[in-house]
Amino acid sequence: MPINRPNVLFRDGQPAERECVGVKEKPVGLGKIAKLINEGIIDSSELITMKTLKESGAIGKQIKDGVRLMGRGAEEIKWPIHLEVSRVTVRAKEAVEAVGGSVRRVYYNKLGFRALLNPEWFEKKGRLLPKAARPPPKQKDKVDSIGRLPAPTKPIPFFPEEKVVGEAQLST
Repeated sequence: MPINRPNVLFRDGQPAERECVGVKEKPVGLGKIAKLINEGIIDSSELITMKTLKESGAIGKQIKDGVRLMGRGAEEIKWPIHLEVSRVTVRAKEAVEAVGGSVRRVYYNKLGFRALLNPEWFEKKGRLLPKAARPPPKQKDKVDSIGRLPAPTKPIPFFPEEKVVGEAQLST
């Protein structure tokens, strides 16, 4: 016998007010990154990814939608660093590029974040790492590139000319 319950979404013929859940990125300031580099926890010569920031304790344990690089403490960055994050503020990008570093906005979907932050889970289950997903059309202008799996350790060049220069230095 069916139980008569009112539909939660039905309110006197009017649709219920639904709260739109926005993107919740973890903020991290340049000052915190500079402090971790000075303490020797993060190596400034290597690429700093969201996995590096999580392992070093710059952000919390759980990353839902990515990491937003903020400009707080921008004056503490005095050496070039290379970062890959989900979002970046204008002030933070200008501060990093002023000292010769680079910031790349990368896209990862939920499964991509799991593979980036915890690739051991896939090995334990006997599965292969997933391929990196492309961003939805609405987000294409908000990212510079698709995320790479497994987590990269060296920055990739923004322009093809940089790659040619880098290869020429390796061959000499």
